[in-house]
Amino acid sequence: MRLTAEKNADLDDDYIHIKYREMTPTINKIFQICQVEGSVLLCEKDEATHRVDVGDVLYIEWVDSRSCIYTKDHVLTIPSSLAQLEEALSKRNFIRISKSTLVNIWKIQSVASGLNFKLTAELLNGEKVVVSRHYRAGLLSAINTLAKEVGK
Repeated sequence: MRLTAEKNADLDDDYIHIKYREMTPTINKIFQICQVEGSVLLCEKDEATHRVDVGDVLYIEWVDSRSCIYTKDHVLTIPSSLAQLEEALSKRNFIRISKSTLVNIWKIQSVASGLNFKLTAELLNGEKVVVSRHYRAGLLSAINTLAKEVGK
């Protein structure tokens, strides 16, 4: 596979053009990454609406009857239930890790065993989130699948 990139300051917007002979798992994963990076969530903070790129979201947590979106620098809210967000983002590498939390598996730095068969996932920003035992197998399976697809 060959990869080329060209900087062009005259463009109004970035774009990606992919040519392929056959859809492989690697090319499919590239498409998925591009779709995530191009998707936005309309969130609220300080009584204003903000666009948040889905690729910037570390995790989403249900707190005080609202969904909170956590990015590297901000915490915002979104008027959607965690179940609605899980459905909308499941194909964008978000997975449920507890009754109240979804995590972007691309943002996980490491996973360590904890007490009572729970896991602790350390995110790229150093923050740690707890993976409940009920969701442990699903997260480990998703990480292994992702690793295999990226490794191809």
